[in-house]
Amino acid sequence: MADGEFRPHSLDLLTRVLASCRDPKELENLLREVWTPGELRDAAQRVEVAAQLLEGSTYETIAQLTGASTATISRVRRSIERGEGTLERSLMRVGRGEGGRYRRRSWVAGGTIE
Repeated sequence: MADGEFRPHSLDLLTRVLASCRDPKELENLLREVWTPGELRDAAQRVEVAAQLLEGSTYETIAQLTGASTATISRVRRSIERGEGTLERSLMRVGRGEGGRYRRRSWVAGGTIE
């Protein structure tokens, strides 16, 4: 198996383990046990980049706020554009703090939704 590849049943197991968590704190603890601090930091940064993109922030602003490179920001944007919409829907569900909402940007397939 090439470096970076994984077996489909491993992804299935990971998915089921993550879905089994009963609350956000349990999930956070699981993530800290499974991922290295760097992997967790990178994943959290990508989610924050996605949130900033959905809020309409510029690449420059996102880079300043998150420390992400423009390459990372571009990859996250492509993921949003080409993905199934799961991250976007999840961000819209949780919002940003009190009453915070995200709107689908016009550059995302499907246009604006609330």
